[in-house]
Amino acid sequence: MACNHEWFHRLLVGCDMPAWHHALTIFVAATVLVQAKPKTYPQHSSKVHWKKEGECAKGPCAGFHPDENDDCVSHCVSDACYAEVYAGDPLEPGEVDRTRQTRFNTCVRKEHDDENKRLVEERKAAKAAG
Repeated sequence: MACNHEWFHRLLVGCDMPAWHHALTIFVAATVLVQAKPKTYPQHSSKVHWKKEGECAKGPCAGFHPDENDDCVSHCVSDACYAEVYAGDPLEPGEVDRTRQTRFNTCVRKEHDDENKRLVEERKAAKAAG
């Protein structure tokens, strides 16, 4: 079969391929594109937590190398959660402890949620009184 198509068409679908091969190529390409969606990360911490970590890393913990500032950043994000999770055995520079990190993130999220609940209750009380 002669190929009289433009060069980009030949590049995309080829010239001497049977119809089933075209269909298979399109199916495989579509499958790859569907699987190429952006990676989603688990929501271990809230946006507020991430913002606070960024502020701490750029502020009080800026003197530490980014690969070695986890202990400082955790302490800065929440003193109470740091005391609960890390105080007995602080992270060493560069150490990664996923189990304790998850416990810390859970604690910070609970702390944030409790603060939000408190603010909602205060607003309700103020609205009822006013």
